[in-house]
Amino acid sequence: MARIDLRNCLIYLLDGLTGTAAVAQTAAPASGDSTVTLGTVSVNTSDGSLPVGARLEVAGETTPIPHVVTAVTKGGTTEAPTYACTISPALGAGTYTATAAVTVKCQQLEIKVGDGDLKYTQSYPYKYDKDRGHLDNVRQGDDEPMDVSMNFTFEHIRSGTSEPPTPVEAVKQEGAASNWVTYSSDPCQPYSVGVLVTNLPPCVTTEDENFLFPDYRVEKIEPDFKNANIAINGKCNVTEPIITRGPYTG
Repeated sequence: MARIDLRNCLIYLLDGLTGTAAVAQTAAPASGDSTVTLGTVSVNTSDGSLPVGARLEVAGETTPIPHVVTAVTKGGTTEAPTYACTISPALGAGTYTATAAVTVKCQQLEIKVGDGDLKYTQSYPYKYDKDRGHLDNVRQGDDEPMDVSMNFTFEHIRSGTSEPPTPVEAVKQEGAASNWVTYSSDPCQPYSVGVLVTNLPPCVTTEDENFLFPDYRVEKIEPDFKNANIAINGKCNVTEPIITRGPYTG
C-alpha cells in the first residue's frame, strides 16, 4: 500500500446543517449575481434560520457548486420571513427561475495540516466461550466507538473579527462557530461534527478517495506551543468510516 501524503489531502470539519429553500425574487436571479433572496427555508426539518457560513446550491446552474453565505438579512414577517443572502462565489452560468429550488448544505472548515497527521482506530471485540477449558464458541462483542485523532498546524485558538472559525471553535461550537449545527441526528445528544478526509492522488488516472468520520465528539485538546501544532482526540459514534471513491458530493 502506498503511503498517503497528507499534503495531497483535504481535511474538513463539517457541521450537520442540511435543508431546502426556494428562491423568492420578483425576477429570476442571473449569472454573476452575488445576492439571492430566499423564502420557505427549512433547515434541519424545523429550524428556519439560515446562518452565515451555510452553503447553497441553486437549481439551474449549469455546473452546480456550493455558494457560501457571507451575510444574511432577514425580512418579511415572522410567519413568512425571507432571507436576502450575499453569496460567494457569484452564481455561475445557467438558467434560473424566480422560484428555483435551493439545497442548503453543511458549513465546513478546511484544516491546514502542515506536518501533522490523522489516525483512526476501528475495534472489533469478540467473546470467546470455553467448553470445559477448551475454546468453543465465538460471539460478537459490544460495538466500540471509533477513535479519531488529528494533529495539525497551530495558528489560532480563537478567531478574529470577520475571520472563519478556528478548528478548536468548530469542534466545540464556540466563537465564530457558535451557529454551527450539531452533526448528530438527535439534537438532545452532545454537539458533534463530521470529519472529512479526501485523498487527492497526484496521478491523474487515480480516483480520489473520501473518508467520512461522522458524529465526532472531541474528548481531548492538546496545544503544543513549541512545535506549533494542536492535537485533537475524540470518538465517533460509529464503528467505521464511510469510504467512497471519486469526487465527494456531500
